[in-house]
Amino acid sequence: MVSAAVVVSLATGASPVAAAPAPAQGQGQAPAAQKEAVDLALEALQDDLVGTSQELTAAYAEYAAVQEQLPGAQQAADLAVQVQDRAQAAADDLANRLQASRTAQEAAAASVKDSEESMDASSAAIGRLAADSYRHSGTPQTLSLAMNAEDSADFASRTAAISGVSATEADLLASAASDQAVRSSATSRLSAVTEQVGDLEAEARAQLEVAQQAAEQAQARKAEIETLAQRQQAAVATIESRQAEEQARENQLQAESDALGTQLRAIAEADKARAAAEAAAQAQSTGQDQSASAAPQAQRAPSVASRSAGRDNGATLRRPEGRVSSPYGMRMHPIRGYMRMHSGVDLASGCGTPIRAAEDGQIVSAGYNGTYGNITVVNHGLINGQSVATAYPHMSGFTKTSGSVTRGEVLGYEGETGAVTGCHLHFEVRVDGEAVDPMGWI
Repeated sequence: MVSAAVVVSLATGASPVAAAPAPAQGQGQAPAAQKEAVDLALEALQDDLVGTSQELTAAYAEYAAVQEQLPGAQQAADLAVQVQDRAQAAADDLANRLQASRTAQEAAAASVKDSEESMDASSAAIGRLAADSYRHSGTPQTLSLAMNAEDSADFASRTAAISGVSATEADLLASAASDQAVRSSATSRLSAVTEQVGDLEAEARAQLEVAQQAAEQAQARKAEIETLAQRQQAAVATIESRQAEEQARENQLQAESDALGTQLRAIAEADKARAAAEAAAQAQSTGQDQSASAAPQAQRAPSVASRSAGRDNGATLRRPEGRVSSPYGMRMHPIRGYMRMHSGVDLASGCGTPIRAAEDGQIVSAGYNGTYGNITVVNHGLINGQSVATAYPHMSGFTKTSGSVTRGEVLGYEGETGAVTGCHLHFEVRVDGEAVDPMGWI
């Protein structure tokens, strides 16, 4: 059955879109299971909307379907927003880490540049020292080392072990060694930071793509909610615009049912009067006590010829074919929430299924009658002292429109004429003109 929120939102006049959706019964299920739950709810709704126009039934079904889908769709939308927020937070964190790494990379590059400039200065000073030494004393040991050294660091390491190096030479050599150490450290840091920046850039690109996909998913879920809301609003607009029409249709159905009841009560009174007169005449002719002879006649057994016809179970009245899709009795309108009477039992077995007489009798009427559509009414006379008649609305056609019928005889075929939304038989049992629950007779 459709959720209670469906009834409350329209029955109270509240806007179904503004109200927060109630949790769906199948929330958290797999999509296939959710669809099956919605389909079952709509099937139950269709069965409960007997007597409603097709357009209104479609609007009610649309509204109910949206009500069933909204909670799950809202949950999916909320989850998509959460995923988007997490993905965006991760992307922002990576962007901050990348910026910090790029800043460190720039600092490392600047340190390498500074150390190289300092090394160039040290090399120039050592070159000047070597040239000066050569001019004054030929090729000194330090110059020889300088000329044979691969670079200033090698020169510094070679000359560090030589005794007698001047203070100036020692300072130059120490500065060159320091510059080399600084350059080596800065170069190593620059290489490490550059590798880190590359890794973070790749990770940031991947995370940004994840965040973009999450944003697209969140937007798609939001669009689904908006589409459901629009569908719901359109259904509500149709329902509200057809309220007077539906009420008039229900009034017409009630009027037709009342008229049928009046007609059958008159027949019942005539049958009972005739039976009483026959009993009185018989009592007078036999000399029996009239009060005793007027006692209700015994319940009749099904005619022998009909016992083997179709699926006759031998009950007081023959059960029509088909599953019960809507029972007899008072029931709540599944959308608007008010109570109404269903004067028969609906049985569905497919368009064109033969409809058979429930018992021997006389056809009272057979023809088209508004919301009942094509309807045959059969009077079965007195059964156990009660005047019993049956009615067969919504037929697709008739095989017989007057005269007597026997139990199990085909009267017509299952159809969808009148105020219906699908092929079925609305089977009514009338006792003394009043509708009763057919299940007590079949």
